Amino acid sequence: MKYVFITLGAIFGLLGLAVTIKDITTPEQSWYVVGQIWFEWAPSSLQVSEAVVSRYIDPCGLVVALDCAPFLWHPGVSTVLNWYAVPVFFLLAVVFSVLGRWLGKRKKGGKAKA
Repeated sequence: MKYVFITLGAIFGLLGLAVTIKDITTPEQSWYVVGQIWFEWAPSSLQVSEAVVSRYIDPCGLVVALDCAPFLWHPGVSTVLNWYAVPVFFLLAVVFSVLGRWLGKRKKGGKAKA
């Protein structure tokens, strides 16, 4: 599991680097947001993800008896999709890398030494 998190950290780090280069080299726009990057690279998966989260993961969409409006996609995920892409990707890279290293230390000797 440690290698999965470290790999995810590396992927998000490379995504952050790619978006940084895209931000620097694109003259007409200075900053890209997460949703715009996702829509440019895989537009159909963005629409499918919204449908899956709203219908099958959100408790209000999953259980009709709750009789409430779905809240996970709007405003939850849609808020993150409007954040700047570079800091989000680099933050995810750091979180996954640290989590992977923590899991690696935890498995070695039982207790991690500081």
